[in-house]
Amino acid sequence: MLAARAVKVSAVAAKEAKEREDAPVVAIVAVDEEAMLREALAGVRPLNGTARMPVERKTNRAIVSEDAEVVAQLSDLVSGQAPFDITETEEYVEGMRVGLDPRLLTQLRSGGFAVQSHIDLHRMIQPAAHQALADFILTSVRKGLRSVLVVHGRGLGSPGGRAVLKHAAANWLSHGEIGGHVLAFVTARTHDGGAGAMYVLLRREKQRAPFEILEGAKRR
Repeated sequence: MLAARAVKVSAVAAKEAKEREDAPVVAIVAVDEEAMLREALAGVRPLNGTARMPVERKTNRAIVSEDAEVVAQLSDLVSGQAPFDITETEEYVEGMRVGLDPRLLTQLRSGGFAVQSHIDLHRMIQPAAHQALADFILTSVRKGLRSVLVVHGRGLGSPGGRAVLKHAAANWLSHGEIGGHVLAFVTARTHDGGAGAMYVLLRREKQRAPFEILEGAKRR
């Protein structure tokens, strides 16, 4: 009985071996991806004969508008922050804020603005003259005056005959608290004091219009 079972097992093994021999052989071939890519791109040529296309880097550039510069300049002029352009000699002085219409200076120089008030600093020492000029300019601005006359003298009685107050007044009118209210100044014409005085054009101040509270209205 054992012999018959062994014969049966051998027959089964022989059958399986036969089936393996008759089965088709599947070959596993390694795929060369780089070779396939070269084959797919064969005949393709870069544009303009260049292998790479240059990429322009974006650069953030600050574009300054001329209109913006004008607006900024006018803003400084209106706020009294623009610097002064000053021409000064022993006999003549004039100054105007940068950005101011030159025609206004021409009009001021020719006496085109009526003098609405004046102050005489003649024979004052500098500290007193400075304070007096500051008070005069601020008072004139509060009154809404546009053109005033500042008499500083020719300096004939000063050591060396130099017009000290003239040069000091030009500095005060173009700087500090006083300068913030001034648009231009220029040596006056002969009948208004000539080299011993100067016309001063003041900046207009914005003022709120007065208003009345109606009877019965609530106050906030």
